[in-house]
Amino acid sequence: MSDIFHDGQLAVQKKAGEENIAIARIPMIKDSLHPRSIPFLEYQVLAFPGSEDENGDLWLSLLVGERGFINIPSVEEIKFDLSKLKSNRDDIFFKNIETRPTVGILFHEAARRARYRAWGVARTEGNELSIAIKMGYPSCPKHIQREVIEVPENAALPVSNYENGTLLGALELDVISKAHTFFIATQTKKGDIESSHRGGDPGFIEILEHGVLRVPDYLGNSMFSTLGNIYENPKAALLFVDHKKGETLQLSGKATLQFEQNSDDDFYKSGETGRFWTFETKKWIRTINHHTVDTEFIDFSPFNVVTKK
Repeated sequence: MSDIFHDGQLAVQKKAGEENIAIARIPMIKDSLHPRSIPFLEYQVLAFPGSEDENGDLWLSLLVGERGFINIPSVEEIKFDLSKLKSNRDDIFFKNIETRPTVGILFHEAARRARYRAWGVARTEGNELSIAIKMGYPSCPKHIQREVIEVPENAALPVSNYENGTLLGALELDVISKAHTFFIATQTKKGDIESSHRGGDPGFIEILEHGVLRVPDYLGNSMFSTLGNIYENPKAALLFVDHKKGETLQLSGKATLQFEQNSDDDFYKSGETGRFWTFETKKWIRTINHHTVDTEFIDFSPFNVVTKK
């Protein structure tokens, strides 16, 4: 078990009393891609890679491409055809992997409430980005809001504009306060990066003093990859995406776990787990005209916790 789950995961599993559930999930985890995942992965038009910059800070990015821009030549490798990329090629991800190639990547299809995680080592050569896979597994479909996202035919590569800062301003806080979905990258103590997703009804992210964010930890797959990483290593990155505007908001900072938050209000807001985590932003980047997609919202996840009684 210790060679599958690291010390941080084991500690959080024990604290949550979910060790046995986590052990039952071990067969899901492979040191390669699941063969049955390949058709799903190759169908995707979105990919969410987490990476580390030259200063050791984490960032989470969004790649958008024509259907078919992802190719899986074997269960040990994922390839991206960057000539079919339809999102910002100047994203910090591409700069980061030049010096620190370890990445964690999430494939998230909201329309089918399906997602898959993998991590490994990235390299680029010309218009090809390849990731040598170290581990992969399917992830829990809970708290995914159903939304159809398609890349229009003949979509042009966008010319993006950027804003950045260290303190979250009114515009950034407004994006966060209205979000029903965001993505998170965390890192193990030994340096592996994992990308995941969080969702809930709008307002499920609390904004505390000084722009600190507080997020409930709802029931999931009990492996606690994200919380286990935070337990060992506070570095984290968040990504918020507005598909209608074609904008992204990337936050890099640190996270802190909060256990046993068992006031009546917190117990209710956490979906009766009593678990939260906070995030303090160190740096942020807002990309305007990051990508163009056609999108249609269908419905919220039936597992979402209603934010107000």
